[in-house]
Amino acid sequence: MGTFREALTDADREWIGKQKVYFVSTAPLDENGHVNLSPKGYDGMHILSSTRLLLLDGRGSGCETIAHLRENRRITIMLCAFEGSPRIMRLFGTGTVYEPGSPEFDSLFEQHYSKEWKDPGRFNFVRSIIDVKLHLVGQSCGFAVPFMDFKADRPTLVNHFKNKSTDSLMSSCRRDNTLSLDGIPSFLNGTDPSTAAAASARKPTLSGLADRVLPWVGGAALGAAIALAATKAAFK
Repeated sequence: MGTFREALTDADREWIGKQKVYFVSTAPLDENGHVNLSPKGYDGMHILSSTRLLLLDGRGSGCETIAHLRENRRITIMLCAFEGSPRIMRLFGTGTVYEPGSPEFDSLFEQHYSKEWKDPGRFNFVRSIIDVKLHLVGQSCGFAVPFMDFKADRPTLVNHFKNKSTDSLMSSCRRDNTLSLDGIPSFLNGTDPSTAAAASARKPTLSGLADRVLPWVGGAALGAAIALAATKAAFK
């Protein structure tokens, strides 16, 4: 049976500190919007108190988490044991996004992340810090979670951004991180969601629509042909 409490215990904090991966889930207010779920690695989670933690947000090909937090601040973090005793923990809360250059980011980064991420090449990967206030902690058994061994963090993303110029980073941000799948602005690095470039970043192209629609049309045509042939055979 699952249990719930209002804050993390010392035992919770110790266990969380040993986990190598966690999952972050957010969603838009629109009931037809897309719920997002992102796996996170690296040593990105820092627990500040029983009801507050930080998440290091890295650059990527989308901005779902940031856009959803800008809109409604809701966030759920899940961790599960892949070794040792089974356990699943869900941390429910609200998140605030702080970007490089803001006083909050500079202070939090210096206190909690500068030792590992201050190198200019590694810092290029850092997009923001998410400050999470928890209001509920849930725990359940996790007996269906398999055993898995940790080998190493993947260096691919950090290496990808390592030698990028500021202009290149801003260009990729405008291209990939301006709007969520549902058109919610992220406002990352001051991106303007009203620009044509931003508006077109998530619009499906005609060829893209054709790629999606044609297989369905072809399938429907094939199904109709089979049905017609079967009908003719039945009435011979």
